[in-house]
Amino acid sequence: MMSKVATLCYLLAAAYATKFVSSFTIPTLQSKTTATTSGNNQGQNYNLALDLLHPLRHSLYQPNVSARSNTFLQSQTTQADVTNTGTTTTPDIIGTVALLVPSSDQPSKFGSKSPVQPPSYREAAEQLARKIKQFSDGRIAAQVVTPSDVDTSSVLTSNALIALGLTTPQDVQFLSRTFRQRRTAGEEEASSTQSLKMCQFAVDCGDNNYAPIVGPYDEANPSVVSEIAPWSDVASGKRLATQMKELFDKQTSDEFALALMLFCNRFIDKIPWVQHSIDVTWEKGLGNVEEIYNMVTKCGPCITKCLADENCKACIEALDEIDTRDQVASYRTVVSYESELLRDFSLCILQKNNIFGCTAEVPKIPYVKPLGAFRGEEMTKDIAKGIMIGHLEGCGDAALEGCKELDVSWKVACGANVAYDQFPSQNQLFYPSAKGDSMWYDPVFRVETIDGRNVWCKRHYRVRNEKVPGTFRFSVLDNGVTSDEFWTIVDVAEDLSWIVFHYAGAAGAVGQRYIGGLLCTPDGTLPPESEMEKIWDVLRSAEIEPWELFVVDNDDTSPGALEAGPPPLDFYRKTASVIG
Repeated sequence: MMSKVATLCYLLAAAYATKFVSSFTIPTLQSKTTATTSGNNQGQNYNLALDLLHPLRHSLYQPNVSARSNTFLQSQTTQADVTNTGTTTTPDIIGTVALLVPSSDQPSKFGSKSPVQPPSYREAAEQLARKIKQFSDGRIAAQVVTPSDVDTSSVLTSNALIALGLTTPQDVQFLSRTFRQRRTAGEEEASSTQSLKMCQFAVDCGDNNYAPIVGPYDEANPSVVSEIAPWSDVASGKRLATQMKELFDKQTSDEFALALMLFCNRFIDKIPWVQHSIDVTWEKGLGNVEEIYNMVTKCGPCITKCLADENCKACIEALDEIDTRDQVASYRTVVSYESELLRDFSLCILQKNNIFGCTAEVPKIPYVKPLGAFRGEEMTKDIAKGIMIGHLEGCGDAALEGCKELDVSWKVACGANVAYDQFPSQNQLFYPSAKGDSMWYDPVFRVETIDGRNVWCKRHYRVRNEKVPGTFRFSVLDNGVTSDEFWTIVDVAEDLSWIVFHYAGAAGAVGQRYIGGLLCTPDGTLPPESEMEKIWDVLRSAEIEPWELFVVDNDDTSPGALEAGPPPLDFYRKTASVIG
């Protein structure tokens, strides 16, 4: 098989042989018939390039990934569902998931890095059901069920059945019988498309993995087709089974929901959350060739420079080993190797030319209500701006009473997004723009790179007011890719001792969407215990459970912080306050 790096090198060699890297007027694959007789040389180069690309059809590469009730949770109405006519719309349900939990409550393995005790399997499953709804835009309905429920029919009728923590003899007997019945039903419908829409896994159910099923792939009855025909549905199911197991085993709500979105997207219907991929995969077929051809013809020089640089090439090789739809793995990889060459590489391929045809919109579920009043006054845009500025020094009248005049606005004490909120030493700087009513937001955070180094990363966001005070639109160019985010002030202490944010974002050029929440304080430590119950309720109002949070290490004396050195807090502010 041929890796993405090897494929790029192969294509570059072909490109230089035909001299088409420097010619950006060559027709794309869709428009090859439009070449005129005046472009005979280009046409000859084009045909030669296609001849060189032809063998790739047999080496297309799929990465090896190391990688509140007993009723269906139907889609809730959000602001986005309300049309100008005042009517509401409910998305069509395209798939169903049953989450089978123990008959009696038992502590789960979720929330191992949170500031609270782990939830029971039932509590975890109820939140997982909500997260499935969020990730699917309300198109996947999820149900929590136990073996002792009166009605357990959904375990047989749901597209996906995920068993969680079943270990007692009675529960295990129910699980074994249910899996056996589903497997038999799947075998009887093997010739129908319905069999492709079935999935079952057992997570934390003892030593037996109960032979998962993903689409047409059944681990208990493996088909030789999955080995000799990697482009087939059954081979795709086998690869996905490995990936889903690894995601389930991480015991986070984000990665759990991601696994199910990948299954639904592959075997039921397109799910915008994971619909797009910038990887070379068997599932894309010859679409890989078109994408790589366009990469070389439109961004050849950038690719050449990146592959000639050890750091940039190492990043591409590391990304080669993962599914880039896995935001945890992909973002940590990118920040481990970020450089100007990598930025230019991504900017050309992803942002400027959108080689992979990706799109992504900011998620609208859940709708989070912004704080309506502060210190007895109705929320205004000026008050909201002052809350964001928090404790940052040097902001004059824009800061509110109680500002501590620190070198940061806030520090993240804990966050709810597994990809972005686990980084240590998270500093936030919000400050007014020198021109207009907008603001700047500079997050400065420490990264423990995949090769063991501790480095500082920084970003520079433009912040604009949204219509409702307390809501904002953020935008940033992050390693060559533009991200668009919607932030909400959910609540804040009147003495500015803590604040809760919710955010939803999208990076359209890579097809990624994300949601999360932050609990921030002036020094990055958790608020007093007396405040925590109120804060947990605030987070729950944003559909975030406390066990989903990741406590941030803000210890400035830790070995990692000392290795990284002082954070570059004023890197952007010293110029932005003058020019923008």
